[in-house]
Amino acid sequence: TEVVLLLLLRFLLTIHGAMDSCYDDHEDSPSRCMPKFENAAFNRTVIASNVCGSPPEEYCMQTGSTRSYHRCSVSEPALSHNASLLTDFHTDEEPTWWQSQSMFYGVQHPNSVNLTLHLGKAYEITYVRLKFYTSRPESFAIYKRTREDGPWIPYQYYSASCSKTYGKNAKGYIRPGEDERVALCTDEFSDISPLTGGNVAFSTLEGRPSAYNFDQSTVLQDWVTATDLLISLDRLNTFGDEFFKDSKVLRSYYYAISDYSVGARCKCNGHGSECVLDEQGALVCHCQHHTVGVDCQKCHPFYQDRPWGRATGDTANQCIKCNCSGRSDACVFDAEQYRATGSGGRCVNCRDHTDGPHCERCLENHHRRSPLDPCRPCDCNILGSVTLQCDAEGRCRCRASVTGDKCDACQPGFHSLGPGGCRPCDCDPRGSVEVCSASDGGCHCKANVEGQSCDRWCKPGSFNLQENSPAGCMSCFCSGHSLACRSSDYHAAVDITTDFLEGILILDIIDVNRFQVADVNTSQLSGVTLASAAASSSPVTPSPLAAPWVEVCLCPPGYGGQFCELCAPGFTREVPNGGPLSPCVPCSCHHHGPCHPETGVCECSDFTTGPTCTRCLDGYYGNPLIGTTNDCQPCPCPDRTSCAQITETGDVVCTNCPPGQRGTRCEMCEDGFHGDPQGRSGPVRPCQRCNCNGNVDPNALGVCDHMTGRCLKCLGNTEGDYCQRCRPGYYGDALNHTVAQKCKPCSCSPYGTSGSLEECDPYTGRCPCLSHVTGRNCGQCEVGFFNLQPGVGCERCNCNPIGSSSMACHPITGQCMCRPGVEGRLCSICRMGFFGFSTRGCRACNCDPMGSSSMQCHTNGSCPCRQGFVGYKCDQCELNFFHNRATHQCEECPVCYGLVKEQVRAGFFWMSDTLPVCLYLCYGTFPCKPHYTTKPQIGGGFPFGNQTVTLIIQDFSHVSRD
Repeated sequence: TEVVLLLLLRFLLTIHGAMDSCYDDHEDSPSRCMPKFENAAFNRTVIASNVCGSPPEEYCMQTGSTRSYHRCSVSEPALSHNASLLTDFHTDEEPTWWQSQSMFYGVQHPNSVNLTLHLGKAYEITYVRLKFYTSRPESFAIYKRTREDGPWIPYQYYSASCSKTYGKNAKGYIRPGEDERVALCTDEFSDISPLTGGNVAFSTLEGRPSAYNFDQSTVLQDWVTATDLLISLDRLNTFGDEFFKDSKVLRSYYYAISDYSVGARCKCNGHGSECVLDEQGALVCHCQHHTVGVDCQKCHPFYQDRPWGRATGDTANQCIKCNCSGRSDACVFDAEQYRATGSGGRCVNCRDHTDGPHCERCLENHHRRSPLDPCRPCDCNILGSVTLQCDAEGRCRCRASVTGDKCDACQPGFHSLGPGGCRPCDCDPRGSVEVCSASDGGCHCKANVEGQSCDRWCKPGSFNLQENSPAGCMSCFCSGHSLACRSSDYHAAVDITTDFLEGILILDIIDVNRFQVADVNTSQLSGVTLASAAASSSPVTPSPLAAPWVEVCLCPPGYGGQFCELCAPGFTREVPNGGPLSPCVPCSCHHHGPCHPETGVCECSDFTTGPTCTRCLDGYYGNPLIGTTNDCQPCPCPDRTSCAQITETGDVVCTNCPPGQRGTRCEMCEDGFHGDPQGRSGPVRPCQRCNCNGNVDPNALGVCDHMTGRCLKCLGNTEGDYCQRCRPGYYGDALNHTVAQKCKPCSCSPYGTSGSLEECDPYTGRCPCLSHVTGRNCGQCEVGFFNLQPGVGCERCNCNPIGSSSMACHPITGQCMCRPGVEGRLCSICRMGFFGFSTRGCRACNCDPMGSSSMQCHTNGSCPCRQGFVGYKCDQCELNFFHNRATHQCEECPVCYGLVKEQVRAGFFWMSDTLPVCLYLCYGTFPCKPHYTTKPQIGGGFPFGNQTVTLIIQDFSHVSRD
């Protein structure tokens, strides 16, 4: 076993090296390559024909002598054992498994349970391994198919009863030379033990004689190929106790597999090292070696020089590019050519007119000067050439009487190149010039002669054939209106001559355009002769006396005269006064009178008019184009005004009604007018313009009733028969033409209006207001009121008459307008820092901010003072206190001041009652003792014991405690 594992490891490492590249790294030469070896079943969906848990069921696990009961339910993930658990990732410590229903639900032979695995494309299978969570089946089989729509082919049978179940020998094997695509049967893995964790591994090449020559064995290459695998579980292994049909026993037998793995490679026939998803999401090989296909199973269309082959360890069998000499992009494999030459790529659709397996030569009937030049068609004429193949210069071999590089022209004097060459010309020399046409033998006739051999008379449109005429025949003149003419028999030839001495002899000249100069000489004109003709009352004979150059024309309809120079009756010139050369056209008077033959002007009758009598006279109607005397009839309209007849219905409609009238007979008033012009509904009432006071759209239709004149489409929010008033909900003067908006919306306030919001005075627009509400639209409170509320009105301000300056207040908040120093919505109290509520307002307390404990003073204006402060505004220091400039506070004087103060009271010192002073002794240490016996002067000294003491009296503001 260890040797086998080592050999397998070496084999896998070798293959792994081949997976890196499909080309040799050193020589850049192709080599066999294969996709990685993998578990092709991992995470792929397996389709199971039977799964436990639907409906939820109880099952029993057999573990030797004991049984444990469990539950399977597809609706509970923790208790579900669906087919996805066959190929998921798990460990032996935490196994997952697929499980079928138990024997209790009829799972047993002959009923099979199938597990189908779709690989997505062809794989080359090395092994199939199943690990059972329960005991292994008594009988099961593995099937495969090589294409998704192909039949299932037996791969391997496992059974304790091979012969009975599958008709196979349990000890069968394959001998060399026998068909190696036969499924064998073995009883090796069909025992009931172990009860769990039993493995079954099927090796596809085990027991196949050609396995050691796999690269050359197409049979085994096909044998290991599969696109789908089917595990058919056919018979459960039991202890035989199911015979008694005990439900607990039956629930202990079922199929369960914990792992389903397939060792395989994506099949790329050695021409691809990986499989990828294509644009459609399908798995395909990433092909190399110029191969294509899902499995790299064929050569690229232009790499067909040898047959496709599977890559082996000895050769990559890469596809070889076709050699088409650069003149084709497509080729096919030709087996016969490959056997004969070793090159099987036969090029197709060769360009540049080349041919051959490699486009190496010119096509038949083509040529080129060198192999580098493109081939060009010979283009040899098939009738004039001996062969269609030309020489290298492109020159063809011609028949007799044929010439040209391509043998496509007749030699001079020959014509009509045909299968036998060219035929000789056959032209009448009297009517032809030069040789005949080389293409059809047609002779080159004189201008007015016709015929294949120029042997017929004059062409149509010509007459008077003369041999000495360059054109052969004279062209018919006929004023340009006819090509059919002949020579006149009633004209005799005459000459007009003069010698410039005796005057000019003039005979009856018919055509002076044809003349001949009889005598011309070289220095001076001495005589002139003009050939002319004179009319004759009878045919002129013999021929020498006739004048054949005078024509008689056969005129077409509409023309007359010998030379078609006149218009026939009923015809006129297409261009009025266009002269005899202008075409004649039928008169277009529509049978209502004749026309002038030169001008075409009609003389109209039957109440018609116009240059061609195409209209009825004013006051008449009809269709003059009919061409009868009754085409135009009198109009049935007022004052015989104009009318028209509708072609589809034949109805007559007046087209020029009097102002303000309309209708087929002018019987109704025009839009914007009213009346009854014909009295159809009573007395005749002329049509009058509707009066809507300018409150309608003048361009609109149907603005008023055409009988009564009542206005129907009032604009600008007006109404009434004449749009004379404003609509409800609007106000203004509908008759006022000086303003842009005559009627304006009432716009009554929903808060202050009493009643409907659409009701207001139609002229002033004033809305009916609630109590104490004012304004045109009732949108504000009266003076002295506020807080406008719908359906209630306004609330009285109630401003204090002493503290407020007005009885008015804010319209929303009700805040009154307070006097100076007064506050509160009703202006009834003094503001903070003010006192003395009166009609003049409140006065400011002006309490000293440093000496006052509050900025609010008492009702008499005195401020509450802090300790040490006194005064009406708390702006002075109390006796025995001094002002500290650093702290801005009144601080108590030193202790000595109290002693002096007592002495002053006892009569020892004089003290100012008005100036705050602090006295202290400038001697010894504090506290001082009074030993004063005399009253000192301010600033002077007095005796104190045996010392003189100086009394210092300082302003309070200059006293310090040190």
